[in-house]
Amino acid sequence: MIHMDRTIGEVASRTGLTERTLRYYEELGLLAPRRDAGGRRRYDAAHVDRLYRIRVLRELGTPVAELDPDSADLLTLTTRHLADIDRRLADLTRQRERVRTVEERLMGGGEPTDVELVGVLSGLGDAEAAVTRRLTLLIYRDIAAAQRHLVEVFGFAPGELTRDDDGTVVHGEVYAGDGLIWLHRESDRFRLASPATVGRTTHCMAVHVDDVEAHCRRVRAAGGEIAYGPTEMPYGVREYAARDGEGGLWSFMEPLETDGVDR
Repeated sequence: MIHMDRTIGEVASRTGLTERTLRYYEELGLLAPRRDAGGRRRYDAAHVDRLYRIRVLRELGTPVAELDPDSADLLTLTTRHLADIDRRLADLTRQRERVRTVEERLMGGGEPTDVELVGVLSGLGDAEAAVTRRLTLLIYRDIAAAQRHLVEVFGFAPGELTRDDDGTVVHGEVYAGDGLIWLHRESDRFRLASPATVGRTTHCMAVHVDDVEAHCRRVRAAGGEIAYGPTEMPYGVREYAARDGEGGLWSFMEPLETDGVDR
């Protein structure tokens, strides 16, 4: 293989994938780029080989949960890839002929039959894109400090911190129960700002905990800012609220026990 050593941005740019997709494959254990002395990802030819296998398997309809990039040798995979491209080209050729037939009929002053239009529709596929995963993204001025607060004060589990070439943290992650939260930097272009920058609460998050009282004591003892203490709410939970290091509001709650009567 030809030697190469590329950053995540270069690989994303050359492959047409997003950096988030590359990190997602890494999160799933499918891709494991090495890290340089500054903690930045570096991709060599072996990583690109593996990325190709992952992408072709996905293109061939393999569910993410069943991906096994080592299951087929590269020749077998490229042969399957080529056969899939040939199949799609044949489908496009047939679809083109159906559309050409409808166009010809219209140009002659006639109307296409319902059978002809159904044939054209059959080649358009499903226009609805499936929603496959939800992620929460919050904006912070200092991502490293925000992650530290969420972990040390709120008790979340730490995820990765991603740095650019000059060492600046540009992406962070924390886990709150079963949910992954991304910490994103501010952006004038996309009008993304931290509560600390605008002086207003720009995000409110709700998190379920086992014991509201105990969690509140933990946050208070760690120096967290409590907005209001544990309170029974009319919507069936006991909750309290605290602010993160840049002013975001977080509600921590647990369901109220009920007597089985609708209220």
